[in-house]
Amino acid sequence: MGSQPKKSSSLRLRRSRRNSSDEKLSKNGVDNNSSNAAGDDNSISISEKLEALKQLLPVNNGELKADQLFEETADYIVLLRTQIFVLQKLLDFCDDASGQSQPINAV
Repeated sequence: MGSQPKKSSSLRLRRSRRNSSDEKLSKNGVDNNSSNAAGDDNSISISEKLEALKQLLPVNNGELKADQLFEETADYIVLLRTQIFVLQKLLDFCDDASGQSQPINAV
């Protein structure tokens, strides 16, 4: 019986957190009681954004779910960062090599 009040207080705490987050959304101008039409507009814009993201990936694996698309995108970002790192190191190496080949007593 001692655990019963903890459950109800925990439930009240969760509800109060949820209500406070709803109030924050309302203060930011988001209408929590919007119609389904607004929800449909959001889903259309999200699907358009997902499609645009899919087009940025070099390999099109056909139909991807959102979670798979995000994983592919993350992998591609890692690949691009690695390429940038390698190219920067190559550029540094080439700059160092070209600097050493110049005569010291020139000019």
